Amino acid sequence: MLTHYDVKRALSLYNLGELRSVCAAAHGLVNETAFAETSTGRYVIRRNQRRLGRASLTLRHQLHAWLSSHEIPCPRIIPAINGETSVEIDGRIFEVATFLSGEDYCPTRPAQSASVGAVLADYHEAVQGFPGQPSPQPPRYNPSILLGLTERLLQRDVLGDLTLQLSWYDRRAAELHARLTDADYAKLPHVLIHGDVHRDNMLFLGDDVSALLDFDQVVIDARIVDVADALVDFAQGKPPQNWSPWGVYAGPLDTERARMLLDSYDTISPLTKGECSALPMLMEVLWLQGNLRRVLTTAEAEPDYHIEVLEQGRWLAEWMQQTRL
Repeated sequence: MLTHYDVKRALSLYNLGELRSVCAAAHGLVNETAFAETSTGRYVIRRNQRRLGRASLTLRHQLHAWLSSHEIPCPRIIPAINGETSVEIDGRIFEVATFLSGEDYCPTRPAQSASVGAVLADYHEAVQGFPGQPSPQPPRYNPSILLGLTERLLQRDVLGDLTLQLSWYDRRAAELHARLTDADYAKLPHVLIHGDVHRDNMLFLGDDVSALLDFDQVVIDARIVDVADALVDFAQGKPPQNWSPWGVYAGPLDTERARMLLDSYDTISPLTKGECSALPMLMEVLWLQGNLRRVLTTAEAEPDYHIEVLEQGRWLAEWMQQTRL
């Protein structure tokens, strides 16, 4: 955790006035973040994890500057006295950014979902032409991944407790892979996606997004990956009766809010015919993959737990097959 002393040392290398108060940020599990108030205003102080190298930091700071110049509501990285966008203290890298006001997402305000779609489309349009290139990464959600995860679990299930459920996953993964091949996936429009679209990374003022935050996960991938993540977190519907609390997801989509989000996105950056066809399949992959990974990471749990987790993924996949967004 960042202490008052840590923040004071970092801010001594900036021309931001006298430090008055410090409080820890509510979010931020990877990097240590605090809010600081000085005689010149409020700021966000971040101490980066050691594993994040200079190349990643440079790319992210370049992206912040690029997005700010394209009127995307994101924090601006403030240069230190020496003109650099970060400072190093005791081998740790600190950065300071502007503070953006806003509140957490409110599920009872459907118009916020529409604003998410619009800001996401604005972001995807803005990063066109961005010169920075992150390290190549495999696709986030791809039917090929499902096949690999299912195979690993089938090999581990030596007693056959999950044979019925995993056999269904194996068949559905093969069906999805036949309909959305790796070649088809590669043809989808790719951009520098945000890669971490969820409630902790957006703030709102009223019905509008006031801040898009946290660009640590940016990567070149199909842009509908961001759209799928946005739907799961900002268009989440009510769970059906007897919904298991053990699965990864709190329920299927609210189709009205999903449509609002997609319509707002489409108004600014229309989805292609291929993306419209691929998005429902990508949603299935997302849900199935999430629950498969939950089973993989809870090896010591009872079979009944794993069965309920896998059944949630199946329920969501079948719901998606019957639902038109």
